[in-house]
Amino acid sequence: MEITEEQRRRAEANRVAALAKRSQSHSANMGIWNLFKCRKTLNSSLPESDSVQEKPLDVVPKSSGFTAVLEICESDGFSIFVQPVEGSKFPGESECYRIIEARLSNVAPLRFIETPTGGSAPVYMLKDYDLVLKCLKKLPLLHLQEIPWKTLAVVQKFSHAFIADKWIACMPGHLSDGEVDGLLQMLPKKLQVSLLPFQQDGVKFGLRRGGRCLIADEMGLGKTIQVIIFIDGENHPGWSMGYLVA
Repeated sequence: MEITEEQRRRAEANRVAALAKRSQSHSANMGIWNLFKCRKTLNSSLPESDSVQEKPLDVVPKSSGFTAVLEICESDGFSIFVQPVEGSKFPGESECYRIIEARLSNVAPLRFIETPTGGSAPVYMLKDYDLVLKCLKKLPLLHLQEIPWKTLAVVQKFSHAFIADKWIACMPGHLSDGEVDGLLQMLPKKLQVSLLPFQQDGVKFGLRRGGRCLIADEMGLGKTIQVIIFIDGENHPGWSMGYLVA
């Protein structure tokens, strides 16, 4: 069947109209895409100093800070050890002690002891505890771990038992060095000579305090022989001990 001239003209007109509509739609879509690309190109063309960049969380600078741990280390002294604070940048052990010593410039340390990392930690007199605490609290980035007040009260109560390195029986139930030596002479000679020097100090430590003490030596250092002496002493007059824990 042949197509008439009129049908051919209508088909051609429909084809041209469809092409025009398609071209118009494509141009509109490309316009939107071009605008998007223009914005992206415009932003990327700015200098780096004018663009906003987010820093990764792991490179955000942290504030410096550390913890000062106050501990009883002897009968009339306490030490200061430093530790990192979680979430803060640790300045380093030597820098921490420099900051502490600068703040405590008016308090003379008794001596220095070695830290677990090989550094030097200051030891202060127990009588200066309140002054040291007051000065350290003024440091803004310092976290303080104080001595528990009950522990501090007990140690301070008995700290005056030593005067010029000499034991003073100042509490009920305490014995003088002369009384302690007298009790030790009551022991069998075999027990007396079997004690090492540090074990003799442990026995004297307990006798001075009427047996009310805690011997916390490491395993294998002879706590048992020290307890045996206390048990044997109960067979002699004058040995009225309290409770010994070893």
